[in-house]
Amino acid sequence: MRRPLPRATYSVVLMSALAAGLISGCSTSGTPSDPEPSGSGKAQARAQASAPAESLGFTPRRLDLPVYDYQLSPAQYAKVAEAKQVLVTACMKRYGFSWSAPTPAIPRQDRRYGVIDLRAAQRYGYHLLPTDSSVAAESGAATPSKEEMAALTAGQLLDGDTGESRLAAGYDSPVKRVRGKAVPPGGCAQEAERKLLGRDDLRSEAGVVSRINTESFSSSMSTPAVKAVFAKWSSCMKKAGYDFPDPLKSIGSADLNVPAAPKAETELATADVKCKESVDLVAVWSRAETSIQRGMIKKKASATAAQRADNATRLRNAAEIVKKSG
Repeated sequence: MRRPLPRATYSVVLMSALAAGLISGCSTSGTPSDPEPSGSGKAQARAQASAPAESLGFTPRRLDLPVYDYQLSPAQYAKVAEAKQVLVTACMKRYGFSWSAPTPAIPRQDRRYGVIDLRAAQRYGYHLLPTDSSVAAESGAATPSKEEMAALTAGQLLDGDTGESRLAAGYDSPVKRVRGKAVPPGGCAQEAERKLLGRDDLRSEAGVVSRINTESFSSSMSTPAVKAVFAKWSSCMKKAGYDFPDPLKSIGSADLNVPAAPKAETELATADVKCKESVDLVAVWSRAETSIQRGMIKKKASATAAQRADNATRLRNAAEIVKKSG
């Protein structure tokens, strides 16, 4: 029996995957839908950002889950981010600042169930695939000055789940003026959000969609069908020389602090994907989660419909903003 790769903390790896958008979807408020990367996730993101963009030679597989209809896809998120950059840059110019934010690195793959593409596993193991915007993401703007941050945020942070503002650390009250000019509520960042959403009230139902996204994933792993397919996958992996009870534990064994996957990791990831394919794990798991999500979406029909409408508005306005800027 082969010894597993050095263990990374399972919870850290899972949260890193969520943070990087690997469990799909981005929030509708212009930021990733889950917490920022931490621990090994940050190192992995940095390593991928410094790698040159390249053609993969294959189209990464993406899942088709009900909750995705209520989130921006990676491509849609990129379009909204581009429009927001146009708006924020114009706003910051009013205060005499030349503003340039990093281009967001949009994930190519859907890693909700771990690596599901054989060619990705063979080449990159459990590491992220290079992204087209990786170089731009690494070469982002210098750290903003205090004045720039005041104009950008007005000393307030926007909760991506609720659309409500709160004071940022170090501020006793919202910033009202910068360089003698009035600052809009929430600064240039929230001004851009209002223009994208087409209204002053930024409150949203993104949190409802986010909870469906994460809770359905967790709940699905407890269903009889998923438990059974995990057992089949584990048995297949034992035949290949690995001992893991489920695919997430396999991911957790990889050292994502290294810039690229070593041979042992690509071999493990390759066995992982081959076993997933042999037991039809992705189809079984997605059926179970689809059923759970449909029930959750039905219970929150009003909130999810509102969020989908907001997404459509934001995309429509983003397209018009970029068109006018060009």
